[in-house]
Amino acid sequence: MTDHTPRDPDAPRGDTPRELGRDDGTSPVPTTPRSGPGRDGDPASSAPLDHADALAQNPDYLPSTPLADSANAASRLGGGAAPSPAALGTATAAPPRAATDPGAENPHGDEDQVKVTGKARLIVTRLLRNKGAVLGLFLLLLVTLFAIFGNVGNRFTYLDQDLLNIGAPPGVGGHRLGTSGGGIDLWAMLVRGTGKSLLIAFFVGVFAPIIGAAYGTAIAYWGGPREKVGMWILDMLILMPYFLIIAVLMGSTGGNALVLALLLTVFGWMGLARVVRATTASLREREFVKAAGYMGVRDVNIIRRHIIPNIGSLLIINIITGTYSAIIAETALSFLGVGVRPPDVSLGSLIGQSASQLAAYPWMFWGPTVCLLMITFSLALIGDGMRDALDPNSKSGGRA
Repeated sequence: MTDHTPRDPDAPRGDTPRELGRDDGTSPVPTTPRSGPGRDGDPASSAPLDHADALAQNPDYLPSTPLADSANAASRLGGGAAPSPAALGTATAAPPRAATDPGAENPHGDEDQVKVTGKARLIVTRLLRNKGAVLGLFLLLLVTLFAIFGNVGNRFTYLDQDLLNIGAPPGVGGHRLGTSGGGIDLWAMLVRGTGKSLLIAFFVGVFAPIIGAAYGTAIAYWGGPREKVGMWILDMLILMPYFLIIAVLMGSTGGNALVLALLLTVFGWMGLARVVRATTASLREREFVKAAGYMGVRDVNIIRRHIIPNIGSLLIINIITGTYSAIIAETALSFLGVGVRPPDVSLGSLIGQSASQLAAYPWMFWGPTVCLLMITFSLALIGDGMRDALDPNSKSGGRA
């Protein structure tokens, strides 16, 4: 870099701080200011230090020898006036206002602020972006509202018998969907049967996965002989003809809906328990589970806090599919006459009663059949939507 600063003609060449300085403001030959006026900014008032001090502050400085004169020149050490000690002492960067002032506004705007989305909210958002799941939720909501408020404004109940309108078609005698062969209002029976089937399905769909998850995680976490005994019991329960056992027990209880729900729950958790056991067997070898055991955490708390939350997505999906399977099982048992029995009704019993009278009373068959199809179809759509929402690799729910 060319130095255009005027020099003192009386000053020897190579001894001035201008020649020994750098253009960026650093001085390879440190100087000590003399006392007197103008020492902070006057180059002539600064004298070079001795060789030891200069070499300690600038390794590039060489001793004053004829051979080193050219090496100590400004062309090698750089040009520029040496900064004054006052300037060096006050050249401190001011901290940013945002770091010192809590009330300072964000200079970059709100777009730089990262918003953390919770897991539950993320799952709900992905589920609502799935059109099939939204349709399933809408259909299930309609069926549920029908089961709760469907008979509002109807002067007949599922126990009232109209002997003047036996087997009446829809609209006759004030009956919205007609009557059965015994003169009972079909609309009232449909509302009652839909509600009863939904209660049984939701009861089995919620409690059966909970039992299966608890049993599967327990035997897999403990391992050893207890796991072998638990798997042997599980295999024996799976091989039992639970359909015949439920039919026999329901025959001795008079077809109570609550007893049917309990029996379906007792025999409906074994399949999920095997799946959960295999998943837990891999989770128990993870570092965080072993660390919790080394820290003295109880086994029950490890299963509750560390194992079950990691299989939560599997449980959610099985709750929906379990509800779907439960309503199919209830319908099949009631259709065969070993489920819910009169005077109570369910969708399966209504379909079973109308199967032999399909030609004479077709409205008795299509009403409960359409309700059953709406329930199963909506649960299938919701199950697919939940599977996609819980799968991070699925793109059906869009980006978060």
